[in-house]
This record gives sequence, structure tokens and C-alpha cells, in this order.
Amino acid sequence: MLSTFWDNLWNSSENILHHKLKNNPYYPFTIRQPHVYELNYMNHNLAIGIFLVISSFCTYTICLFKSLPGSIQLSGIFIFIFLLGAWLIVTSVGRRSLIIDLIEDMYEFYIYRYLMHKGPLGEIYIRLKSQKTGQGVLYYRLILNGPHIEVLNLTGIRLTINSEKLEKMGLRLAAKLNLNYFDFTDISLRHVIRHWVVMKV
Repeated sequence: MLSTFWDNLWNSSENILHHKLKNNPYYPFTIRQPHVYELNYMNHNLAIGIFLVISSFCTYTICLFKSLPGSIQLSGIFIFIFLLGAWLIVTSVGRRSLIIDLIEDMYEFYIYRYLMHKGPLGEIYIRLKSQKTGQGVLYYRLILNGPHIEVLNLTGIRLTINSEKLEKMGLRLAAKLNLNYFDFTDISLRHVIRHWVVMKV
């Protein structure tokens, strides 16, 4: 656990992802059965909600205990932060499961054990996303996304300027999982479309 923390701290996001894909070519999925892959995760808002609830409660308690000036007037802010944290916890609790079935060309998304959505593989995709800094430098990350599922950041919280390496890994993973791959620009020759989604009128 500690070595993983230091690896994530010092290594670049593309090197971390490369190492994970080397150990598991289907990362972040695991093989449930031949040609069926499963991803289990918790919504990251759960940790944010727990932090807000604990920090607001502790800060407000300390302010009241030490009789700091203005603590009564600020109670509304502390209550709001506490309720916001509680709302994030309630809406994020429950393990998420994303199942990709290459035999049926379908995917299923569960929260806890309840099926929230089932649809064709063409609805979900891997994409290279860009973010420009104030200095005009582009940073990149790989995501997995689609309707009715939450955006999953495949490269962690850190961004990188090495788009070529992320693109190669994204293309390789998309091919393994038989998913569409999209470049960071909407119009690009680098898109790889394996499934066309027919929109219902």
C-alpha cells in the first residue's frame, strides 16, 4: 500500500497506467468469465462527502468549545457544509459495477446490486481528454464514459503532457475491450469507431 502511494506520488500518470496495463491488459476491468469483464468501484464523491461532514462537525465543535467570536454567526455555513457532505454520502454510497459482455455486445451498470442501465457497447467509450492551463499548455488524461455511468478517470488525478503515450494505451485498451475510442478533439482522424449507436426517434 505504501509503495503504491509513493509510486503514484513520484511517477507520471502515463507510467503508472502503463505499469497497470502491463500487469492487467484489461485494467481497470477484471475477467469475470471469458469475454466478460467487470469493473467494481466506489464513487469518489463518497470520500469528499465524508471529509466535508467530519471537517465541518469538528471545526464547528472547536469554535463553540473555545467560544471563538463569530462562531454562532457562522453556524449556518457549517450546517450547509455538513448537509452538503451528507448529501454526497447518500448519493454516492453503494458499490458501482460496470460489466462489459463482448459476447452479447452489451454492458450493464449496477449500483449495489440494482441494475441501473443496460445498453449496447457503442454507448460507452474510452476518450483522450485535454485541459488547457493559463499558459496555454495542454494536459491530458484518459477517461471511460457513457450515458448512465459516471466518468471514470483511467489515469488518476494527475494529468500529463505526453498525449502520444496515453493515446497508444487508450487505443490498446479500447481494442481489448472492443470499445469505441475518441481523440480529444471532436473532429479527428484518430477516432476508432467499432460500434455505431442507432438513435431512437
